[in-house]
Amino acid sequence: MKHSIGDLRCMKQAIAVFAICAYLLPYLPGHSQTAESLKADMDRLERVPGYASDTAYLNKGNELGFILAESSPDSAIRFLDIQLQLCREANYKTGEAEALKIYGNALQNKGDFIGSIEYYTSALAIAKGLEGEVLVPGILNNIGLVNYNLGNYAEALNTFYEAIKGADQTKNSNVKAAALNNIALIYFELDKLDDAKEKYREMLAIYQVVGNQGRVILAYNNIGDVELKQKRPMEALKNLKIAYQSAMELESPEFIEMTSRTLADIYSELDSTEKAEQLYLQSISMSQANGYGVPYAHSLIGLAGLYYKNGKAEEALDLGKQGLAQAETMAQPMLMRNANELLSRIYEDQGNFEEALKSFQLFKSYNDSINTSHSQRLTASLEAEYEFSKRAMEYERASLRQRWVIFSACAGLVAFLIVLFVEFRNKKNLDKAYHALQEKTNEIASKNEALEKALSQLKAAQAQLIQAEKMASLGELTAGIAHEIQNPLNFVTNFSELSTELIQEIQQERAKKPEEQDPQLLDEILSDIQVNMGKIAQHGKRADSIVKGMLEHSRASTGEKVQTDVKNLINECLRLSFHGMRARDKTFSADFETELQADLPQVNLVAQDISRLLLNLCNNAFYACANPDFRRENPEVKPKVKVTAKIEKDGKSKEWLKISVTDNGPGIPQSIIGKIFQPFFTTKPAGHGTGLGLSLSYDIAKAHGGELDVKSVLGEFTTFTVFLPV
Repeated sequence: MKHSIGDLRCMKQAIAVFAICAYLLPYLPGHSQTAESLKADMDRLERVPGYASDTAYLNKGNELGFILAESSPDSAIRFLDIQLQLCREANYKTGEAEALKIYGNALQNKGDFIGSIEYYTSALAIAKGLEGEVLVPGILNNIGLVNYNLGNYAEALNTFYEAIKGADQTKNSNVKAAALNNIALIYFELDKLDDAKEKYREMLAIYQVVGNQGRVILAYNNIGDVELKQKRPMEALKNLKIAYQSAMELESPEFIEMTSRTLADIYSELDSTEKAEQLYLQSISMSQANGYGVPYAHSLIGLAGLYYKNGKAEEALDLGKQGLAQAETMAQPMLMRNANELLSRIYEDQGNFEEALKSFQLFKSYNDSINTSHSQRLTASLEAEYEFSKRAMEYERASLRQRWVIFSACAGLVAFLIVLFVEFRNKKNLDKAYHALQEKTNEIASKNEALEKALSQLKAAQAQLIQAEKMASLGELTAGIAHEIQNPLNFVTNFSELSTELIQEIQQERAKKPEEQDPQLLDEILSDIQVNMGKIAQHGKRADSIVKGMLEHSRASTGEKVQTDVKNLINECLRLSFHGMRARDKTFSADFETELQADLPQVNLVAQDISRLLLNLCNNAFYACANPDFRRENPEVKPKVKVTAKIEKDGKSKEWLKISVTDNGPGIPQSIIGKIFQPFFTTKPAGHGTGLGLSLSYDIAKAHGGELDVKSVLGEFTTFTVFLPV
């Protein structure tokens, strides 16, 4: 559940940052007044003759319109219709541009992004005609926010950078910082985390100079959120402690709730259960009191995940249901996705498989809807590049053959005409024509040989391309294992830093007078340190095991056969494949077992090549047995992969090493089973396979003088068997 809640932070941060920016970006002068005080000022000005054309009165009206746009957009629109008319009658262009921009704010807060663009564009046209163009950067920034909401990230980024350029020219630090914040938000959503953090730090520096404490809190919170997504919880904690302390000093419920929620996520990642629980409860209480809908749902689901992780299933179930209901009320797909994922796990642990299946199906639906757009674009791009490369190669080969045929035909025609001409003219020139024909024939043969050589080179290049793409699949596995190793290393780092803090607490306690020291506290801290050291040792050993496996299987093959312990090779490949699948998909789950001949001898083979063969077979087996559609139709069948190995003799008393990999997945139809070893043929969905893994495995088995066979029964099993000579 920890990773699902981590994913949720992206949507939480996007909502929190955008809400604050949408409310505070325009930065109208004098905006510190309340709606009541502004109305009182306007009432006093109305008693002055000619008040409707007074710029002071019109400016107060714009300030009141701004406050209404944030709190009651419909009321703001009615008020601004009159305000615009007054500004136009007074020919007050600055006030008219400001009123048009505020009108756009009101429409944007109502969700009418198309309508808001029209008013922002009108405001921009007037602002560009005013001296100094001081209003232009703020309007551009608001237009960028609309493009962001419409999903036009490229156009939004371009507009934000234009706003920054204008803010530098007009020396408007507030608009520049706001635009930097919005750029960082887009980078955060696109997983460009280093770029997002850089922009947040630029924003922080500006607000520290300006002295805006609220925006400084927001910057530290956002930087901490990026650090947490980068799996650096201790760095995130440093930033959030600063933000939380500042929020408490400012006594702002909004910022206290926001920083409490992010701190709870960090302590949950660090397994500091009590602190995380306390902060989640604080966020829930403040969200209820102040009507913060999305943060309320987030903290409910976060606390439910924390309880589930610590074995409090009933409390987790109750909070998870509440969080899901709140997420549905706020129409937040990512929150609904993570709530359903948690509920499906709780129901499954309780044996309530019907409810578990319903929740899992909802989780899968939301997850697919969130990821489909990006996946479809990526898949379409890869397929287009592959199709273009394949067609270009086929066209080049056909073109070479066509040119050779045309050239040969033309040369033959010329030779035939020469012969006819010579025969027609006289018999005396027959020898001369014959020699000319021989020269032409030799020339044709030479060019034909050159064309055949070029065609052979093209085929060789194509074969190299296929081989390179085959090896890419092993690279993907290695990358997955490298990602998997990050988890134990993060635990080692986190527990070591927590132990350092505990030692500091011991030193502080020991510095007290003997009668003031608390022996029970010292014992508790020492006990915590002992637990931390045990966890460091445990996760360090796990990381060491993964690294050794990666080094062994990532070495380039020398092609030299050596005596190899087949048992160790099979066990390591099966383990690496399982961890690779877990690294790419945290929801993956399957059992695996081995049945290896007790006295299995060492075999002379190329270990790196055979390991690649076994990895491909195990990867395919795990992928097949965990097929979501098949599992939904057969929920009683637990995904399982079995690997067997033994020595067999054939009819000529020749010994063979027989290795079989079996999965209990959906099986392979007999209509296509004869094609599965062909290059680029795959049964996986687009974007999930290159169709080269089994082709590579088949080639490796053949290179060792062996065979690779497959047997399958639809709905029951699939078994791949490799025979290698001993």
